[in-house]
Amino acid sequence: MAKAAAGKKASPVKKVKKSGKAKDPNAPKRAMSAFFFWMQENRERIKKPGMGVADVAKAAGVEWGKLTDKSVSWTLIEILDQLINSIILQKWEKKGR
Repeated sequence: MAKAAAGKKASPVKKVKKSGKAKDPNAPKRAMSAFFFWMQENRERIKKPGMGVADVAKAAGVEWGKLTDKSVSWTLIEILDQLINSIILQKWEKKGR
C-alpha cells in the first residue's frame, strides 16, 4: 500500500503572490553591470541572422565567460555608472520621491 501512495504525485499547491509596495514609475533605474556595458558594444558582432534574443544572450554569456580582460576596463565603467546612479538616487530621494 505504501508503494502505491509513493508513486502518486501530490497535487500542485497554488502560491499566493505577495503584494508589496507599488513601484514608482518615476524612480531612477538601477546601475548597469559590466556585462551589460560589454553587451551594448558587442551585440551587433555576436548577432547573426535568424538568432533570437535568447540565443544572442546565451552566446554573449559564453563569450563573456571566456573573456580575460573584463576585470579592468568593463568593471571600471560599471563602478563609474554605480557612482553616477547613487548620486541620481540621492537627489531623487531628497525630492521626496
